[in-house]
Amino acid sequence: MELECRVEDITPLRIPRVYRVKGICEEMRLEIELHEDVIKKPSKNVKMIINITNSREICLNYYFCAHGYVLSNTTIGETHRAIISLHGLLVVLKSMKPIDLKSMEHVYIGIEFS
Repeated sequence: MELECRVEDITPLRIPRVYRVKGICEEMRLEIELHEDVIKKPSKNVKMIINITNSREICLNYYFCAHGYVLSNTTIGETHRAIISLHGLLVVLKSMKPIDLKSMEHVYIGIEFS
């Protein structure tokens, strides 16, 4: 699943050099935690492309590529929420439509900012 998003907010976290990027995508809201030593902080309102895939080869086409596991895919009220762990850094997806990810599924996440 490839999402085209706009960076809405960037928040530093308590862990040194780790920050959370909040993005607004087509039909989804996204929060992703990243580390400054791995990927430079983007600016607000910049375009962000996220690809969540099972293919390592597709992921490697992006500036940033990481793999991890889907921790949960739940529904709270009318909001569907999936949480992915990139070995400690979290990705949270929220949507009004079901998110096609299964718990404990191994995924790759590719990211580009422009």
